[in-house]
Order: sequence, then C-alpha cells, then structure tokens
Amino acid sequence: MLMRGVMSNKAKPLSKKAQGEETRATLIQTGSRLFAINGYHGVSMRTLAAEAGVNLATVSYHFGGKAGLYEAILRQLIAVRDEFFPSDDAVRERAAKCPDSVQAKQGLVRWFVNALVHGILGGGEHFWSLYLITRELAQPSELYPMLEKHFFDPSFNALHALVSTVLPEEADHEERVICVHGLIGMILKFLEGQTIILQRLGWNNYQGRGVEKVAQVLSKRAQGFLGLPMEAI
Repeated sequence: MLMRGVMSNKAKPLSKKAQGEETRATLIQTGSRLFAINGYHGVSMRTLAAEAGVNLATVSYHFGGKAGLYEAILRQLIAVRDEFFPSDDAVRERAAKCPDSVQAKQGLVRWFVNALVHGILGGGEHFWSLYLITRELAQPSELYPMLEKHFFDPSFNALHALVSTVLPEEADHEERVICVHGLIGMILKFLEGQTIILQRLGWNNYQGRGVEKVAQVLSKRAQGFLGLPMEAI
C-alpha cells in the first residue's frame, strides 16, 4: 500500500510532444539571451546546444539550424508584440476619444508611456527578445525586412497616432517622425544601457519600485517633450 502511494505521487513523464515543446521553448529562451548579448554571428551552434543542455542534432531537428532558431525567435516576438507595445487600434481608439484639453492629452501620454515601460522593462519572458530588437536596429540582419513590416511599422504607426493627437496641427511630418523616434529611443535606452543605469541608480533590477519610478519620470518628461505641461510626480 505504501509503495502504491509513493508511485501515485510521482509526476507522470511528459509525452514526446510535450517534451518537444519544452525543448523548443528552452532553445528559444536560450537563443534569445545569447543572440541579444553576442549578436547572431557571435553565437555558435555548439554554444547554443551547451547552454540549452541539448546536443547539436537537437537544434537542427527543431529549427533546421541556427538561422531557423533565430527566425523563430523573431517570429515569436512579432506574434506577442501587443503584449508589451500598445497596438495601433488601441492607441487610435483612445486618441479618438481624447478631448482637446491639456489634461486629456497628458493622460494619453501617461497611459502610453506607462504601458510601454512596463512592457519593455517589466521583466517579462520576452526581455532578451526585446533586447535583441535593439541589436537589429543597430545591425540589421537578413530578417530585418520582416521585422520592419510586422514589428517596427505597426509600432511606429501606433506612436505616430499618439504624437499626432498631442502635437499642434502646425507640426509637420518631419517633426512628428522625429518625435516618434525620440520617444521610443528614450525608453529603449533603459533596456540597452541597463547595466550602467542600474548601477548608477543603486538598483539590482527594474522590478517593482524601479519600473514604476522609470515610468513616472519618463511619462512626465515625455509630456514636456511633446510640448505639454509636465505633471508633478
């Protein structure tokens, strides 16, 4: 009877399908981190396999090789973009309902920046994939056109809708585009330069109070950047 009780408490072994999905997830997570830190050409198949705890053949079996794994990482990031970057539809819906008042525009900017900061710096499972995006911007790979169409363009359109709502009508196209990239760059720098920024702030990471403080400060400064009075923190 005791043996039966012990046996019944053991976890059932994973099915082959579940094992395969778990291995794919491990490779994507490991690959995201390694590619983000070292770049595509700075990561070997041997290193990928060793870091993921699998043999070389496993990487090829699931993804066809390093290039296939890299593409899978980027495609997964595209698929979940709306989890950390407010969608174009969401921004346009809020912008359409935004009264033409300073307070309403401040609130729109605060909502967007807060959502983006929490999405990018909040410590989610896509942290390294997002870090990889900054590397693609600096050193585009052959897959950059795919990212531009399905990740960068939708993100730009969403932020452009917000900027166009907040800026005065006389702001021309060039000014709006510059403001869009200025705002996104303001936030991405906290991802790119996290090591030295955290060190200077005396923080271990951005979790909890850290991400809240960054969101508050950047929301306030984004309002000023777009010509609005800055709310007190």
